[in-house]
Amino acid sequence: MRKLLLAPIFVCLCLAIITNLLYAKDIEFGFVFINRFPEEARLLGFDPGNVVQVGAMVKASDSQIEQATATNLDTGLVLSLAPRNIGSIYKKILLQHNPFPKFDPSKHLGVWQIKVKYQNGNESIANTHRLDKTAKLPYVMDIKASGNPLAPEITWIAPDQSQYPSECRLKYKVRLLKSNSNQFYRTKKGTPETRDQIPEGVLKPGDIADTYVRIETQCWDTDDKNQPVPVELKSETFIPLSEALKR
Repeated sequence: MRKLLLAPIFVCLCLAIITNLLYAKDIEFGFVFINRFPEEARLLGFDPGNVVQVGAMVKASDSQIEQATATNLDTGLVLSLAPRNIGSIYKKILLQHNPFPKFDPSKHLGVWQIKVKYQNGNESIANTHRLDKTAKLPYVMDIKASGNPLAPEITWIAPDQSQYPSECRLKYKVRLLKSNSNQFYRTKKGTPETRDQIPEGVLKPGDIADTYVRIETQCWDTDDKNQPVPVELKSETFIPLSEALKR
């Protein structure tokens, strides 16, 4: 009889453990990197200079997010995180601290722990890679758009290898945007290629005048192979699409 009474309890405990494991996977990955924005990015709603971006990509859950934080395990700094709506380029939930803090090596270097609490009491926790580089990643040069103006090929010249850490493996993503909060195209995966073909249907004739091209240069840290997204440094280069088409 005692075994029969304990069986339902055991099943409930197993279900609880399984549920918590499922919620532990709600964080797809945590991230932290130093990003560099030029002065002209101010026109689009970005703060120029070197900033730190910390947060996570989170899968949609059955329960609402109640609280999200990023804690630097080396310095003890705690930053609050909140969902950011920057347009149609992300299907998952982007959690970030906003506005982006100006980079301070005494506060921001190290490993960050991302913790997400849900209204149903579950938690998700994930650690980032170790942020340990302070170099400035150069901007790309000579951005051009050629071919069909509504489906152009975007090309650019990569930074010189002597201008960034040797541990960096560079990848690029192209974005099309009208402002910080209205980004409507993004390359799905980073690529080492210095070109990207914009698919047909993304741009309409009325978009050319007020659309910007953004080249996101990423330094993937080859010293950190245990994290899914060890992006250490970024730089963002912007140009009006109308200007890129004239080059």
